[in-house]
Amino acid sequence: MASSTADYFSDRPAIRTRPANSTLAAATPGSPRTPFLNRSISAQFGTPGGSFRIEQEENVIYELGARHLSAGFAGESKPRCIHRFTPEGGRRVGDYRDCDPGYRRKRRRLGSKEDWGEEHELYRCDLRAVDLGLVEDKLERAVRAVHTDYLQLDTKSRKAILVLPSLLPTPLVEIALKVLFNHYAQPPTVVLLTTPLLVCVGAGVRNALVVELGWEETVVTAVGEYKEVAQRRSVRAGKLLTREMAKLLEEEVKIQLQKENDSDDLDVTFEYAEEVTRRMGWCRALPSASEDGNEQFSGLIKLPSPCPTDLRHIYTPFTRLSKPAEDALFTPPTTSGSDFDDHYLPIPTLAYRALMSLPLDLRALCTSRIIITGGLSNLPGLKQRLLKELTLLIENRGWDPVRSYGSATAHHVKVLQEKSANIASIKSRPPVDISFSPTKVPIQDRIPHEQRIHDDIQEPVTRKVDTEIRKGKSEDVKGLVRGVETLGAWAGASLMASLRVKGVHEVERDEFLKHGLRDSGGGLI
Repeated sequence: MASSTADYFSDRPAIRTRPANSTLAAATPGSPRTPFLNRSISAQFGTPGGSFRIEQEENVIYELGARHLSAGFAGESKPRCIHRFTPEGGRRVGDYRDCDPGYRRKRRRLGSKEDWGEEHELYRCDLRAVDLGLVEDKLERAVRAVHTDYLQLDTKSRKAILVLPSLLPTPLVEIALKVLFNHYAQPPTVVLLTTPLLVCVGAGVRNALVVELGWEETVVTAVGEYKEVAQRRSVRAGKLLTREMAKLLEEEVKIQLQKENDSDDLDVTFEYAEEVTRRMGWCRALPSASEDGNEQFSGLIKLPSPCPTDLRHIYTPFTRLSKPAEDALFTPPTTSGSDFDDHYLPIPTLAYRALMSLPLDLRALCTSRIIITGGLSNLPGLKQRLLKELTLLIENRGWDPVRSYGSATAHHVKVLQEKSANIASIKSRPPVDISFSPTKVPIQDRIPHEQRIHDDIQEPVTRKVDTEIRKGKSEDVKGLVRGVETLGAWAGASLMASLRVKGVHEVERDEFLKHGLRDSGGGLI
């Protein structure tokens, strides 16, 4: 009995000892247990770059558009995901009607301008017929999908940066803030930034003319020292372009079917018109300059039939596919600029009027820094056509805001001729010998006003300082129509967040949940 109750390990033979210089023998106990290690286990199983992104993941960037939501982390060159708002994204779980061969997707009549592409957009700037509750539900579902599938955020609070279009309606801004603050991530503050400013940051310029070709409207913004100083808008944008492409496809189908009357079978869906615009749409140069160069593209393009008719394919010339862009974004050749409404101006005229409203020095800088951005800016040939037409407008009209002087035209021409003659005579005059007084002040009474010099400019020390400052710096290009490439608004926001630049409009979560957007102190209203 004594042997049965004895400890099992006490009757076992002694463990063979190791040499005296081994420290493991002294630390090993008699009973089996986990050995003590002198180093941390986390270094063995942790990833080598696990702590590399800790500082950069503190800021989450969201870019909200009319048809998409982009999200990602600060310090990266592009967003992690781009969530697009489509009719398929608003279905319930388990709804597989689209996979049924007998299911026919609802068609939109081309004649109704209001609901063209309505299912593919999150909001519209005209809020009179917009269900704000539905907009909030769509945005909340998109944010939840982005966080779960792509960002994979935990409950740690991170600062959020929201990139919004300029002059977005206040109810939409409040809905976006409400969705972000009520999410489980719960950012402590949300910094609001506008698209034109971030586009300038992405291009590396402080002054620019930003032409944003959006979905519902085109916005031309003049930025001076990272401040929006002037803005013009037009409804000529991507939505109008898809409608013009749908009309063109319907005309081609009618021509090949030899039909003249309108029929429901000839309705082109929004999805098909957008797909053709994205794949085959382009914009040709000025007809007078490149009419001979486009003859090589006059071949026929085979497209699947957009309508449920007996016609399986349609054949259209490639040059015809550039007509929607010319009609939607530029002035047709048979019309003049005075025939359009202020909100229906062509894009070159809109940019020209925005430049006309600027001061002289800022206008010279913005003319040489024209940034064309937006989803529609990737259309082939669009940027070159826009810059060429803007150059022709400036050469023909100049910077005179008055287009017609009426009966005073002859007097105005005479004044311009006298002014140009005076300028030429001043340049051809020989330099005047200027004598100085003992106090280094020139005798101003005998010197014409246009030839007077100032002591602060001619003073040697000031001249030497200006020379040292200009060393290694190139001269600024002014007055020349020139385009500038940009990395985009999201990349500009990522750069600003990684540099820890403090935003002007910061909305705190506690203040917003208590008082809303109007009394939160964000300075938006």
